[in-house]
Amino acid sequence: MSTADGEVAVRYEAVYRKAEAAGGERRLLLAVLEDGIRTFLKHAQATFGRGLNLRRETLGWMMAAEARDVFAFESICETLGINAEKLRRRILTASTDEHILESLQ
Repeated sequence: MSTADGEVAVRYEAVYRKAEAAGGERRLLLAVLEDGIRTFLKHAQATFGRGLNLRRETLGWMMAAEARDVFAFESICETLGINAEKLRRRILTASTDEHILESLQ
């Protein structure tokens, strides 16, 4: 595991522990966030078909500034105490990193 991977894992564990202590609602929000990120990264290089559709859908979800919906990216990040803009940047950076993408396959 690289230093960057370890750093992400440590941060993920810290957020997960917060969600665990807070109950089912926070765990649900964390699961939605995790699924969206994994789906985007898994299909980050897709150029056609279902993968492309999933990439577009998850990218739209992550980039939307609207936070009215409880399951909006911004809303989930706010509830979990995560800086949405920093997380977006990390996800978009990871989507161009071949090493990270290969580990999700």
